[in-house]
Amino acid sequence: MKDQSVHVIPIICALVVAIAPHTPGLPLWIIAWCFSMWLYMLVQLRTGWPVPGPVLRHVMAFAGIAGLLATFRVQIGADAFVGLLAVMAAIKPFEMATHRHRMITVLLTYFIIITSLFRSESLWIVLYMFLSVFVTTAALVRINHPQGRFSSSITLAARIMALAIPLMILLFLLFPRLQQGLFSMEAPGAGRSGFSEILSPGSISRMTRDQSLAFRAEFDGPLPPSDSLYWRGIVFDRFNGTQWYPAAAPSFISHRQRNLTGSITYTIVLEPHKSRWLFALDRPVAAPPGTGLTAGHTLLAKRPVTRRRTYQAVSIIDTSKNIFETNPLLPPDPMVTDPQKNPGARQLARSLAGDIPDTKEKLRRILAYFKKNNFTYTLTPPLGGAHPVDEFLLKSRQGYCEHYAGALAFMMNVLDVPARVVGGYLGGEPNPYGNYISIRQSFAHAWVEVFMPDQGWARVDPTLVVAPERLEQNPDGSFSSSAKAGTIPVLKKLAFMLEAANLKWEAWFTGYSFSAQKNLLHKLGLDTARGTWKTILLLLSLTLLVLAGFFWVFMHRFNKEKKDPVADAYALFCKRLTHIGLDKSPDQGPMDYLLTVQSKRPDLGPEAAAITDMYIRIRFHRNCPANLTKQFIARVKQFAPARQAGH
Repeated sequence: MKDQSVHVIPIICALVVAIAPHTPGLPLWIIAWCFSMWLYMLVQLRTGWPVPGPVLRHVMAFAGIAGLLATFRVQIGADAFVGLLAVMAAIKPFEMATHRHRMITVLLTYFIIITSLFRSESLWIVLYMFLSVFVTTAALVRINHPQGRFSSSITLAARIMALAIPLMILLFLLFPRLQQGLFSMEAPGAGRSGFSEILSPGSISRMTRDQSLAFRAEFDGPLPPSDSLYWRGIVFDRFNGTQWYPAAAPSFISHRQRNLTGSITYTIVLEPHKSRWLFALDRPVAAPPGTGLTAGHTLLAKRPVTRRRTYQAVSIIDTSKNIFETNPLLPPDPMVTDPQKNPGARQLARSLAGDIPDTKEKLRRILAYFKKNNFTYTLTPPLGGAHPVDEFLLKSRQGYCEHYAGALAFMMNVLDVPARVVGGYLGGEPNPYGNYISIRQSFAHAWVEVFMPDQGWARVDPTLVVAPERLEQNPDGSFSSSAKAGTIPVLKKLAFMLEAANLKWEAWFTGYSFSAQKNLLHKLGLDTARGTWKTILLLLSLTLLVLAGFFWVFMHRFNKEKKDPVADAYALFCKRLTHIGLDKSPDQGPMDYLLTVQSKRPDLGPEAAAITDMYIRIRFHRNCPANLTKQFIARVKQFAPARQAGH
């Protein structure tokens, strides 16, 4: 049991540390599967319970694979791959009888560690991977040298990693990178944008509990004012009486805005959300590479965003300017809805507007109705029914931003004024240690755009009529302006510092692409213009050369046995006797060899006996003088036997 625990315990510890970062994204049954198997194996070391045999292990393996198929079906992605590794790792500790299986389990652990990058490339996960590699390497040393001290295994693992880190950095910088990755794997547990392509009462208010990150925006200059932090994402211009939809086939603007006076340029790091919508300050005027600018002034990617995406956006935040409106005197057709839906809201809109033809006056009267009739802004609005606009305007008068935006857009369209709902985010949390702001899912917001004859589409936010504080304060209580945030608590300051450090790391780590490597090589004086394959061969040759150098250093440093001055001195003693014909056979101990020397060369007997006695005392006696080793080495060096007695 003791011999088995020397191998099993380090390996299970390494597996637990490697699997830990994956637990938030793994199904609960896989987590229970792993820890129940490992716990049984640890208990078995104490109790001697039977270890599952080959047949039972095969049955368990097939059961695990069946569970994976039932869980993920045909969705073969990073989650399914990590789940398969976890199922295999749970069973492997039952196969510890041979050194081969122990080595396979350790190598499997290294594979699990590297898959942590599928989940996140943050600074913290990379540092944790170093810890996990260290634990696994210590387990590897332990199973190959179980008789050694545990502290020696830890020390050797640390030395191995210390040698590997410079090589790792060199490979990261110089190993050839392709312009397109070898494969693209969807990030497990990919986030959501906060918006589906259907907007209904309550769909945004339910997001207020979600504090996960939606995206970050970094600015080269000063941060925009809080009243400009409208992050545009989806335009909903179709309404069926209960739900809003975007255009079925969005049209794209083929030309670019030529006059960019007053524009602002910034960089967005968008979290994966599995949709094509990108977010930008209202309103974007240029499409980043791989995206299109729709007629609704939104950015649409060519493919769903399944991995973190970084792009540069350009916006004109002064919405009073007419952007891309070729002829604002020709408005789009008003929205057509089911005339049987929301009859009360229709009658209310017509009674408020009367016979007034002016669009701005119609808008002013509807907004005044919100302000004067005790409407309440709440995160927990009542559920709507068959006529949700009627129930909000005439009964509950309690709603979140989507209730106010949907009601205003509906009534304006009833009055033959084109209006649409825009979904996105409002506000952001500025970081005092970095020139960027963080936008969370809970900051989701909806507002209205009304078509004005003299300026085109104009932004109107009816929520601010009943909750003007929403412009400055985010739903989680944070402020959109750092000037209004007041004194920041110490823990919050630390969180901001760590977040800023992590963002810098991710920008460098994930941003080191083929072009970045090409620029680095150009600075180093390497000519990359001779052709891709020549560059790759050059880098591979350089990498292999450096790898061979590190391998030589490793073999020379760690495979070299530690010097033992006592053993070396006794070996010199035996060597000098061998030169005069007194060979020592491999099966002879020190005393047997002394008897041989005394029988063949009595004249050397006293000196040989003194040296042998000192050697035995040093090797086998606990309480020997501290200076005896020096005396022994000095006496051996003075020992110079002649070939013949009497010389």
